[in-house]
Amino acid sequence: MAARDLTPFGPRPPLDRGVTRNAGEPLMSIDVTREAGVATVTINRPERKNAVTMAMRQAFQSVFQDLQDDDEVRAIILTGAGGDFAAGADVGEMGTGGVRGNMVKSRTLHRMVRSVAHTNKPVIAAVEGVCIGVAFALALACDFVVCAENARFQFAFRHIGLAMDGAAGWLLERHVGVMRAKEIAYSGRFVSGEEAARLGFALEAVEPGTALARANELAASFATAPTLALSQIKRQFDSAPTQSLDEALEFEAAVQALMTWTEDFAEGTRAFKEKRKPAYRGA
Repeated sequence: MAARDLTPFGPRPPLDRGVTRNAGEPLMSIDVTREAGVATVTINRPERKNAVTMAMRQAFQSVFQDLQDDDEVRAIILTGAGGDFAAGADVGEMGTGGVRGNMVKSRTLHRMVRSVAHTNKPVIAAVEGVCIGVAFALALACDFVVCAENARFQFAFRHIGLAMDGAAGWLLERHVGVMRAKEIAYSGRFVSGEEAARLGFALEAVEPGTALARANELAASFATAPTLALSQIKRQFDSAPTQSLDEALEFEAAVQALMTWTEDFAEGTRAFKEKRKPAYRGA
């Protein structure tokens, strides 16, 4: 059985990964495919613009943990089915279960965001259509966002009387600064893919329908890179906001010493001396 046909829950039935549905209800799942070192995670509930249910949140965490632990996966793409990224959390499940129930919902949502942000491999969000609420936060938790020019990003919390969740403000402020982040959150307005690229929270805005293809190009370049080095570079960026200059330099010294013992470092230096393209194994 091929690796792409396995899930954290056993063999993968066709188009079914992390499936959650009751009798007579449409399919709701977090789908995964693996090819040439790249895993593509698809939020799959297109009839509801991929609005995420509680059960889907739990499946999402399991899927990302599986990909984190799979050494054959060297880059990850996060996208949505049916022409949309995701319309955020399922509004029909909001506000139910009392204080305790809503705290559980928040924690499962937080684990979703952490599962993306803490993955030590390059993660690329490929965004078409709407990207709202926690889905917007998930995209910002990725290393890169590639979006369609007409994609529509929104933090709609104010429109239903809620504060932000999913670390939305923290993530957005890192990309656009606190004043612009507040304007986007306070207004609850849509931000187009073109504006997202101008503001800097999207790497590129591409023609509609091509975001996934462009994300695949980026992911393929990372899948043949020295994976361990990229994971440590990611750690350096993640640690930098809380470090002083001296702490950053000390951390760098420890990491760099470790990297000189990797097979990829040996291959990279050999290839440089032999004037050929290196063949990295991620080891």
